[in-house]
Amino acid sequence: MTCQQLTAFGDDSALPWQLRASIKRLDQGILALDYELLAPSDQLIWPGATASPERRDELWQSTCLELFIAQPNEPRYWEINLSPSGDWNVYRLDGYRQVLQAEPSIQHIKLSSQSAADRHQLDARVELPRVLRQVALLEASLCAVLQHANGSNSYWALCHPGSEADFHARAGFVLEV
Repeated sequence: MTCQQLTAFGDDSALPWQLRASIKRLDQGILALDYELLAPSDQLIWPGATASPERRDELWQSTCLELFIAQPNEPRYWEINLSPSGDWNVYRLDGYRQVLQAEPSIQHIKLSSQSAADRHQLDARVELPRVLRQVALLEASLCAVLQHANGSNSYWALCHPGSEADFHARAGFVLEV
């Protein structure tokens, strides 16, 4: 599993924080995702674990570690949202920001999160949507929304292909899995 360095978009690129992420296909149906953030705890909102993690909408409004995946040359793609709280969601989109709906074939995501004074980590094992399990090669983008202590968000990705932060842009799906 090779660690990839994510960078912040725009003016936030000057932040001294470091965010690394990795993705590995464990078998045809499971992905291992690992995120490590080096940032002082007093500058960041990293939600603590909830007693009963669940599928939730709008996780991207706070700290949220994300993965976008697609089959090459197909407009449909999936967005996976992981909160350090343990809450999660997987959405299917028919095309660029079109028809966002919960992916019914995913009912649970196993994830764990740890936080210390200046190091924060999230690890997850994510089942692929059924239609992708037999696809030999997937395109992917690792990204994150990080909420600062002052309530503002910064947007992190392997690359930012446009003039604004847009994780849905297929030009940002630069990894092969």
